[in-house]
Amino acid sequence: MKVKGIKIVEGTSADKEQLTESFQHFNDKNIIKNRADCYLSHNNTILAKDGNRIIGKILWYIKEDPNFGVVEFEELYVYDDYRKKGIGSELLRISIEAVCDHFNQLGIKPRRIFLFVDENNQSARKLYEKFGFECIANLGHLYSENNNYLFYILDLEKTN
Repeated sequence: MKVKGIKIVEGTSADKEQLTESFQHFNDKNIIKNRADCYLSHNNTILAKDGNRIIGKILWYIKEDPNFGVVEFEELYVYDDYRKKGIGSELLRISIEAVCDHFNQLGIKPRRIFLFVDENNQSARKLYEKFGFECIANLGHLYSENNNYLFYILDLEKTN
């Protein structure tokens, strides 16, 4: 990573206030509260911090039955002032490792990680592809009428 003093850690309840602030773009108090609660209650949250300040985040969670070995990544995000410094790569790398470690501890073979990304988000697409994610479908206007979303998969059986 290109920035000294940045640490990558698991999110805890002590991060709730900052996580809540990071969802202000939703402009709905209930959604904002629910997103922060979701990050900390039943999902796995990996944070990049500069001191105690959150500067990046990613959420991952197991889809359906854990025995399927399938995980979804959501909302990989690095704050503007910290972009292009390797923080997103580090969040992604550590999250992939955490997924594999989690399943290995359960005695389950990790199989797939999937995510959705805006077709126009070239920097995110490039990052995911650098880590072996492949675009397997264009889902069209999944979340908005203005943007096409792509479905990416990382096949862990190929990489492990």
